[in-house]
Amino acid sequence: MKQVDAIVLGLGGMGSSALAAFASRGMEVLGLDQEPAPHARGSSHGGSRIIRRAYFEHPDYVPLLRASFEGWRRLERASGLKCLHRTGVLLVGSSRSPILEASRSSAAAHDVPVELFDPDRMRARFPQFSSDRGWSGLFEPGGGFIDPEAGVRAHLELARRAGASIRRPVKVVSIDGDDQEAVVGTDQGELRTSRLVVAAGAWTASLLGDHLRVPLFPQRKAMIWFEPTDPRACSSDEMPAWLIDDGEPAGCYYGVPTWPGQPLPGGVKVGFHGPGSVVDPDATHEITPEVIERFTADLARRLPGVLKRPLAAQACLYTMSPDEHFVIDRLPGRGSMVVVAGFSGHGYKFAPVVGEIAADLAIDGATPRPAAFLNLDRFDEERPH
Repeated sequence: MKQVDAIVLGLGGMGSSALAAFASRGMEVLGLDQEPAPHARGSSHGGSRIIRRAYFEHPDYVPLLRASFEGWRRLERASGLKCLHRTGVLLVGSSRSPILEASRSSAAAHDVPVELFDPDRMRARFPQFSSDRGWSGLFEPGGGFIDPEAGVRAHLELARRAGASIRRPVKVVSIDGDDQEAVVGTDQGELRTSRLVVAAGAWTASLLGDHLRVPLFPQRKAMIWFEPTDPRACSSDEMPAWLIDDGEPAGCYYGVPTWPGQPLPGGVKVGFHGPGSVVDPDATHEITPEVIERFTADLARRLPGVLKRPLAAQACLYTMSPDEHFVIDRLPGRGSMVVVAGFSGHGYKFAPVVGEIAADLAIDGATPRPAAFLNLDRFDEERPH
């Protein structure tokens, strides 16, 4: 029965960062993952994740985003890998768009530089988005996108350099423990530690069971890459990362331009952020022709003449919390365990700071980062909201 200082379960975006954070503090840390190598079955893949600070989801995230931008820069310097691509981020919609309004509010509250575009300025600056709908825009020049595969590789490499151990593939079959010790049962034997971080994405709820006491819902999302009609206009030199809020209650399309060094299949990546159905994370998640056809038709109306045929499609898993905000906390009554989960489709950009917070909570029981709004006690029925 192996005893180690700390164990990180799950080596995607958040787990790889936590592993590096533990190792950088001189701790004996072991990382476990059920896949033999970084993979495309979870949430930390697909070539790009948009990063921005004018955060419509809630202004309390903005200080954590500032720390994340700093974390990505440190990671790039330490690893030599390019992770952060600053293309700017353009949010598009009507002048009354709730997303644009909430983003303006966050930007004003935290002094985030943004530019506002009326329909005429939009047509002049970003003709790719000059539809007949009279769209306005909010442009954040300091935003862009993160390469998630590069981010995971960089964190794992730094963790290894600092002495972390990694075992994969390892199947975890049980988790138990109390305030002093966590016991992790695997198909290769039992492990014990005083500090366990569970960063297992869509598998978190099934692994923790009643220990978590908050439902998490895995959902399948589609990512589709499209051939651009005008390659120059859809390159990172001309097109920012973007999101279109056109008032549809079902959700919003977002996209990332082509960029130098982009891996295959190339093209403009497009996703859809909105409600979905609960799925089994262990199932096969193929994107159906019907989904591809719907994307193609919807984008032809929203960005007429900008995109041509779809090149490839891939699934990604969201893990939704009940309020669509992150869950980052020690487990009540089981203080040896820290959970980082429920990132609800907008979490990867925070990976460097989430890994630091997870290590803080596991080692010290608290973090100096302003992350208390993501604690589990917000779900307590008796707590006023």
